[in-house]
Amino acid sequence: QEANLRGANLQEADLQEANLRWADLRGANLQEANLRWADLRWADLRGANLDFSSGFSFRCSSFGVKLDLKLAAQLAYHFCRFDFGECKEAKEAQEKLKNLANKFHRVDECGKIE
Repeated sequence: QEANLRGANLQEADLQEANLRWADLRGANLQEANLRWADLRWADLRGANLDFSSGFSFRCSSFGVKLDLKLAAQLAYHFCRFDFGECKEAKEAQEKLKNLANKFHRVDECGKIE
């Protein structure tokens, strides 16, 4: 089913295990929402606020999610803040993502990646 949740205020909502496959969540406020085990396959999250939400995962249930520059920058920023120790490939990827990561909407608060 394609749920139309465009612009919905889902702040602090418990969406654990929710079937949000193909959901239109463009511009939705998901701040502090619990997304643990939610099925977000092919959901449209462009313009959504995911700040402080929990459970957005790297499981197969997030394949095909539509994101925008804001969310791409947020993911890149977090990736660039991981300590990969001596892993050369990961450090090279971090270097390549710096410009995108520094477009993170909270970079002034969290610090620019040099």
